[in-house]
Amino acid sequence: MNNDYSRDAMLEFLREAVHAGLINPAVARSRRNAALELFAHLSEGEAEDLRRIDVDELAARCHKLQGGTVRPEVLSLYAGRLREALDDYFRYREAPDGFVARRTERKAPRRRGSEQLRTAEEEALEQLRLDETRYRPDIVPIPLRPGTVLYLHGVPADLSAAEARKVARVVEALADEPAGEE
Repeated sequence: MNNDYSRDAMLEFLREAVHAGLINPAVARSRRNAALELFAHLSEGEAEDLRRIDVDELAARCHKLQGGTVRPEVLSLYAGRLREALDDYFRYREAPDGFVARRTERKAPRRRGSEQLRTAEEEALEQLRLDETRYRPDIVPIPLRPGTVLYLHGVPADLSAAEARKVARVVEALADEPAGEE
């Protein structure tokens, strides 16, 4: 049995697990992106044996070395995804033949009647979380209609509900039709 617990071996596992149908492609991609972001700050010893990693300490090191340019909630998301990736990888290394990926917990979509529907906002937020590296953390995409996305730039991480309502009123004032008509 191969006992390679290196950074490169885990990244290869995330690639190959998708092809083997062991891990959902979107989950593997989000875990790989998180791992790449945090693995940039590994010591040589940690890169050779991932069992030596303290994920919280690694995330703190990443935040410190990047001078706070990565928002704490993004680092927390990365750390959680890395923990899940490491857990699956270590379990795979211990028993590759019986490996089943752990399911990630997600909020269930809203139920309306007997079918499950998600709003465009919920889908946009999920897409942003799955592929946060494609967007800057201070830009929020809002899908308006097919082929049209509004990007809010400079949204503070600590936006209050009152501030959000103020932004909403400004956007409503830009509409061609009076509020309430659709």
